[in-house]
Amino acid sequence: MKNDTDSSVQPTLWGEAAENEATSARRPRGAPRQQRAASEPSELWTIDQVADYLGVPKQTVYCWRTSGYGPTGFRVGKHVRWRASTVIAWTLELEHQK
Repeated sequence: MKNDTDSSVQPTLWGEAAENEATSARRPRGAPRQQRAASEPSELWTIDQVADYLGVPKQTVYCWRTSGYGPTGFRVGKHVRWRASTVIAWTLELEHQK
């Protein structure tokens, strides 16, 4: 049977609940992005994810796309997406061209 007076079971006003809110807050503008774990090859990436993976600004990825350079992306409605496997294969191809 649970002990109702156990403070570790229920969050207090300034205890666990406040810590959980702080960790779930949005990333401040300009703060570095978290590196993502390896993803599924069929996963679709956004422009932010592609730029983070390649270590370049988003504008660079957009410029590459309009000039025909870079990993091939495609439109999903009004949004551009890239397959994770396509981006990774493109970087491996660059590496082998040396």
